Amino acid sequence: MACILEAQRRGVSWREGAGTVGTRTITIEYPDELLQEADEQRLAALAREAFVVKLYEQGLIGSGKGAKMLDMSRRDFIDLVGTYNVSIFDENIDFDEELRRARAAQRG
Repeated sequence: MACILEAQRRGVSWREGAGTVGTRTITIEYPDELLQEADEQRLAALAREAFVVKLYEQGLIGSGKGAKMLDMSRRDFIDLVGTYNVSIFDENIDFDEELRRARAAQRG
């Protein structure tokens, strides 16, 4: 499912994307003083980027899907994930268990 993230001045809501099947829009509330630092388009891009990286970090999407959602190469997405200090490796792997499985598979 593709998602479009748009930053607007008021409210938080979900709605169907206009004319795009399987697309939703998220609206984010933020203080007006942020517009002194960045324009709305930049804030929307940053929010979208952080959202997609968080989906990846939680294992809800893969790197290929994340790259597609942000319209970039998979390599660029992996680099982006690193800037958020998100590991591209599954850190929940039980290496001892994986080693036991590999040894058992070798024995037949």
